[in-house]
This record gives sequence, C-alpha cells and structure tokens, in this order.
Amino acid sequence: MLLVGCYSSWAQKTNPDMPDSIIIARDTFWDFGPPFHYYDLINITRTADGLALDQLLVTPHGDACFQPAKVEERRAVLHEGISDLLGGRNPCAIPEKELNREIKRCKKCLVFSGVSVAMQASCSGEDRQLRKDILDRDIYGSNPPTPVNTSWTMELLSKLQDVLGPGSEAEPIFHLGEASRQSVPDSILVSSIRDGKYDDLFGKDSGVSNVVVEAGQPPLPPPSVEVVSVEPIAPKSSEPPKYPPIARAAHVEGLVEATFDVDSNGRVQNVRFLNEQRIKMAELSVSDALVKWTFPPQAFGKTEKAQIRFSLNCPATQPK
Repeated sequence: MLLVGCYSSWAQKTNPDMPDSIIIARDTFWDFGPPFHYYDLINITRTADGLALDQLLVTPHGDACFQPAKVEERRAVLHEGISDLLGGRNPCAIPEKELNREIKRCKKCLVFSGVSVAMQASCSGEDRQLRKDILDRDIYGSNPPTPVNTSWTMELLSKLQDVLGPGSEAEPIFHLGEASRQSVPDSILVSSIRDGKYDDLFGKDSGVSNVVVEAGQPPLPPPSVEVVSVEPIAPKSSEPPKYPPIARAAHVEGLVEATFDVDSNGRVQNVRFLNEQRIKMAELSVSDALVKWTFPPQAFGKTEKAQIRFSLNCPATQPK
C-alpha cells in the first residue's frame, strides 16, 4: 500500500504527543465488480477502558436490482493504549518529506486493485491528514519494496481487522438470493458521512455520502411469478413456479407459454413450450411446477395451455 500524500497545513512540532483520536477513511477497490469500491470509516478514541473503535462499512450497490447499497456499523473496545495500537509510531511525528517521497514512488505504475487510505490524527489540538495508497503489489507481491510508513499502515489496518472483522469486500460478488435492504444505523457517524463531513478524507469524487443516502431508500419489490391464464379448464391447484436464481442474476423476465396434457388422474403430462423467444432459463422451473398441478375430472384427456409471467419488478430493467 502506498502513501498518497499529506497536504494539510499542519506544522510539525518537535516530539509531539501521541494523538488523542484517529479517524481512518479507507477505499478498497478492485478491477472487477460491481461494486468496484468498498468504503469504511474507523473512528478510534481513548476511553477509560482503552480504545473505543467505531467502524462504518459503506457498500455501493452491485446489481441494482438485487444488491442494494448498504451501511453497517460495528463497535469494539480494545484494552490497550493508542501507542500500543500504533506500534509505538506516532503519526503526528512522521516527517512530511517521508510522506511525499512515498507518494511519488510509483507515479506511472499500473494499479488494478488496492486500498486508498486517509488518516486524520488529532495532533496537539490540530487535525493532521496522512494519505496513503496501498498498491496491489504491496498486498500480493512475494517481496514487495513497500515503504516503511505504508508497511506500518498495513499492519495497523490488519490489527484493526482482527478486532472488528473483515470488510464488506470479503463478501461474495454475486448474490443470487432475494434482495434484502438493511436499515441504515441511526448514529452520529452515519449522519456525519451522509452530510459530507468526511468527503475530504474519502475524496470528493468517491460519492460515499450519496451511497449512504441511497442505502436509506425504501426497498424495491421482490421478483414475482404470476400464473396469467390456464385454458380451457382451470386447475384445482396451481402453485406458481419459483423464479430461478440464475434467471434473476441474468435479468431474464417475460411470458412463458406452455401446453400440456392432463391424464386420467388429473395430472400434467407432456409439457411443451411455445414461445418464439423462449425463456429457457425459466422452463425447467415451469415444468417442475406444472407436474405438481392437479385438474378436475372435466379436464381429463384434454390439452391445456398456460401462460406464466416472470417479472423482476426492478426499474433498472425497464425499457426507457
């Protein structure tokens, strides 16, 4: 991970005290997705018991229909001093020249994934920002030439992860289940990010405050399957098919038309599909449902036709 730089007007003092509080804004990014970015903010403050850790995970939507934006909050107490957490290294005492040197180490490097970090430390009553970029080679390289301050930052983040747990980037990329929009925590930290207080830390182009606002919107209706018609004789029982997860993930929806025969026991036989533009991803689910239907005696020996509509109910899939 690479230090991006420090552009604050903080004037370095001789042997400054350890900071009273630290705020870390982290943007973990990948070259595959969506989402491509995962944001989190960690607020570290001294308490009588040690250090209070308050983390906010902000995840942009992936698939707009099934992976809504979300905000999660975690809290923990670390029973040690801030010097122990920081490994004895004082962010208030790191020379500006060291930070700038690490920023410039890889100006023309290709970076496909990594972590952009901004640390804000309360130094003798003034806020100082230390910005860091952690490169993919720092994370995955066998023996990367990672600068000392960047290595220190990586160790700090690793220790915090051991206490707070992994970030939302560790979750599966593809979600095939039903969408579930979580409620946004009602806390000062959430309000601060939503109101743009930490835009300078994350970077104004990150849009992290907009993600928090989006996460608080009402959930979309779930995908639905409707039996539109069954002719000429209605069944006694007709539970609709399930919406196949793979069809939802592929944004497949539409009308499935099928014909079938009804045997002497009122059961479905010989299912056939009629659509010119057949929705093959849904046909197995339709067949599985139809063979469970039952018909009254007047349908015995007849050929029936059913129309079944699969709808995602997602604005992102509607024609404009």
